[in-house]
Amino acid sequence: MTISRTLLAVWLLFIGGSFSTLAQAPAKIKLKLEVEKFITQMVQQHQMDEAALRQMFSQLKSNDGVIKAINAPATSKPWYEFKNLFVTPMRTSGGVDFWNANAEQLKRAREIYGVPEEIIVAIIGVESIYGKRTGSYRVVDALYTLAFEMPERASYFRGEFEQFLLLTRENGLDPLTVKGSFAGAIGMPQFMPTSYRRFAVDFDSDGTINLWENVPDIIGSVANYLHFFGWVAGQPIVVPARISGTEYKDIVEKGFKPHLTLVQMQPKGVEPTDAMPSELVAGLFSLELEQGQDYWIAFNNFYVITRYNRSKNYAMAVYQLATAIARERESQIAAQAAPAAGQ
Repeated sequence: MTISRTLLAVWLLFIGGSFSTLAQAPAKIKLKLEVEKFITQMVQQHQMDEAALRQMFSQLKSNDGVIKAINAPATSKPWYEFKNLFVTPMRTSGGVDFWNANAEQLKRAREIYGVPEEIIVAIIGVESIYGKRTGSYRVVDALYTLAFEMPERASYFRGEFEQFLLLTRENGLDPLTVKGSFAGAIGMPQFMPTSYRRFAVDFDSDGTINLWENVPDIIGSVANYLHFFGWVAGQPIVVPARISGTEYKDIVEKGFKPHLTLVQMQPKGVEPTDAMPSELVAGLFSLELEQGQDYWIAFNNFYVITRYNRSKNYAMAVYQLATAIARERESQIAAQAAPAAGQ
């Protein structure tokens, strides 16, 4: 069988054109198997654009700064060092200013959720110095590193990556531009993406939730978070402990989660330094001072603060900063009232 010169020319032109087109088409981006599975999940469960996800992941790589930070968080420091980073005159005065500027919203949050103003303010102060430090890492870089380059907590951070992508889609944000902490926490209260989608509230009823700039939303969301995890209005947080003997060590080993009443602690050599109802349930923990250990009795509300960050150092910093802010504000109010009283 023969082919005419004309048909042969047409066939060769077609083949050549096809090869040319294939050569110009971009090759499918090769990604890690775990990333491929994640993309498939996002497409199937949430109808996300596969090509867009592939394009995004092709730009991501492990971040050494994230790895270094997650392996040596500030909360791992001894208490006497950690305290000097977070319970400071600057955060105290800043907290008073923040409270004064947002007193009405803080009061409303306390009335709705039962969380004192100073606790809400102190958490925002510890987390971001009232919005001054909300994180310099691209959240996608942080979450990619922790979800796909570090196996220790990969499952948790893949879940956060999923929630982050949903959050940015819901809010019309470019995921490649959002900044946050080395762990992927975002906004002034440094919520993880899951917490943002679950606990953030539209506290000023403007139809949107913005934890970067909308202070009422930030205040209401922090209070809602603590309320959800069991904050009890009017209950104590912590109290210094008076210890004796050796049986108290058994209570310390069980951690700061409340598990014994104060009356049950007493025979084991543990007593509060302040008068407290004996039926209160508590735990016992120690803080590392330069000269030794300092022991504290932790009640339910202390444990609730650790649901925000699972560290006794963190919860104690929030408590002590809150106490300092409330004391300073009361002092300023009293000083302002004194001249008026003398007139």
